[in-house]
Amino acid sequence: MNVTLAGAFSIDTGRESMHIYLAMALQRAGARVGLRPTYVDLAGCPEPFVALYARSHPHIDGPVVRSTWDGGSLDCFAGPPLFVRAVYEATELPAGWPAVLNRTQGVIVPSSFVADACAASGVTAPVHVVPDGVDPAAYPYLTRPAREGLTTLVVAAIWEDEPDDRKHVLQAVRAWQLAFDGDPTARLILKLRLVPGSGLRLVRSLPLRDPRVTPVFGVEQTHGIAHWYHQADVLLALGSEGFGLPMIEAMATGLPVIALAADGQKDVCDQATGLVLPVRPAGLEEHRHEGRARCGLRSAPDVDQAAAHLRWIASHRDEAAAIGKTASQWVHARRNVWDCGPAVLAVLGERRRTARLRRRMPNRARPECRPITSRTPGP
Repeated sequence: MNVTLAGAFSIDTGRESMHIYLAMALQRAGARVGLRPTYVDLAGCPEPFVALYARSHPHIDGPVVRSTWDGGSLDCFAGPPLFVRAVYEATELPAGWPAVLNRTQGVIVPSSFVADACAASGVTAPVHVVPDGVDPAAYPYLTRPAREGLTTLVVAAIWEDEPDDRKHVLQAVRAWQLAFDGDPTARLILKLRLVPGSGLRLVRSLPLRDPRVTPVFGVEQTHGIAHWYHQADVLLALGSEGFGLPMIEAMATGLPVIALAADGQKDVCDQATGLVLPVRPAGLEEHRHEGRARCGLRSAPDVDQAAAHLRWIASHRDEAAAIGKTASQWVHARRNVWDCGPAVLAVLGERRRTARLRRRMPNRARPECRPITSRTPGP
């Protein structure tokens, strides 16, 4: 099958890096892939993608998959069958999104939470769940040396249009402080990506003068960040996510994970039973799209429960390491990024077969015009 991928290609963010891997995964699955970038930065990209980009054509016959979509117009893609890969972090999509998505052949989302948000917002185009994944070569199982004290890691991006801390960095810091108040051996690594001109209010609220806290700002144009997961003993993932890529990256390396068991991370928490220390939601909070328009709700973490999990890991290091090792095996088998290629091709093929079938049906037997929302089952 010929497939054109349109969107941003960069390793700077989780969404854009997933688009790079989708291109390679589709090619591995046998597709002829063309790239139509809205933005591209090849720095740090895997060599197979650089080679694919060098020889690809922006227009080939076949369906178009528009990825890293931010709600903009899709009129320039009129003609070929169009699919959109979309992700969102609240229970309701922004105004205007459903009308655009309903003009596509289908919507591909990374979690059942996003699928439910689409349905609740009036998306009638078919919605397919294809979970994101990790590259086992970039995120292998890593053994960690014995060290005094517990090192906690928080990985998050802080955006100018989300001044209300959707990633719950301050709640994660508070949980760590509750767990290790007065413990001089405890360490906290804050791996934060600051979008230029953003996040200053939140940064000022962080305990950066605490000698136990190591802030790491900026973008690393590397093939993954496994080196940071290797330096930690636990990941604290309390953000409201459309999927939650740091969670499965950490799990892939064998790092124990304490995660908000709601929103986009709920699928993994439910399916990998016993392999994630789940944090229940303490309640719901209002979400504002781009920091302005009210747009649905998102979950807020129970800080006390997160602190209790941290204390448990600190006193049960061997048990936590065993959980991490099994979690690594689960992610490599169940959230392998190379499975995304065949899964997306199956979605494109299903819609093409449905379209051919409808064209062949006599007029008197035409089906109901309203599309049936379907989901590609997750592993």
